[in-house]
Formats: sequence, C-alpha cells, structure tokens
Amino acid sequence: MKATKTWKILQIVSAPAGWQAVYCQGSKNSQVKISTRVIICWALVETVGADEVPRTEVRGVVQDSNRLTIVGNSTAVDRVTEDDPIESQYFIGYNDPDAHKESDYWINQAQLRLKVEHGKIAEQKN
Repeated sequence: MKATKTWKILQIVSAPAGWQAVYCQGSKNSQVKISTRVIICWALVETVGADEVPRTEVRGVVQDSNRLTIVGNSTAVDRVTEDDPIESQYFIGYNDPDAHKESDYWINQAQLRLKVEHGKIAEQKN
C-alpha cells in the first residue's frame, strides 16, 4: 500500500505577484488542457507520513475551492460527462512571471507528464 504524502508547514512567506502553479489534464479524446492557480504564498514544508525519510521543500500555496492547499503532484479526478471523462490534474511546474510565457513550453511539459502518468496506470493494471 502506498502512503499518502502530507506536509507540515514550518514557515510561510508572501509570494511576489504573478507566480502561478501550472497543471495539466488529459481527456478521453487526447486533448491536453493547461490550467493555472495563483500562488498565494510560499511555504517551507516537511514531509509527514510518507514512506521516505522526512525532508524539507519549498512549495506554493494555492486557493483550491474554499480552502488553501499546498501544491502537490496531483489533484482530484473530475468528471465532466460520461462521454468525456477528465483525468486527474497533474502539477507540471511553477510559472515565473518573467519566464515560460510561451504556451508551447507548457504543452510539451503536459504531454511528458501525461505520458508518465499513463505508464504508471498501465503498470498498476498488469
């Protein structure tokens, strides 16, 4: 069984304007959707409850519906309709307001991430 990684916040600092967490989704018809969430602040966090040795990381904090959430590797599965189920959203990086303004960069990152995630799902089924 795989342990869920959770975070203990050690310290927070404000985020400069313009920073975003970038996510991708794939769909049944192989389209890629890129979405962003504004970084509210940065948090120095420590892993808790994971199978690995605790370590510290800097993670963004975003507004997720009606709560603040530490940016992780994926979010919940959404389903739009039965004909076009939307896969989980996967975190693909932080958008620095002074870099990566071109959408091709994020489309390429999304395609790589979705390929990896689909490979993991295929391995789990076997």
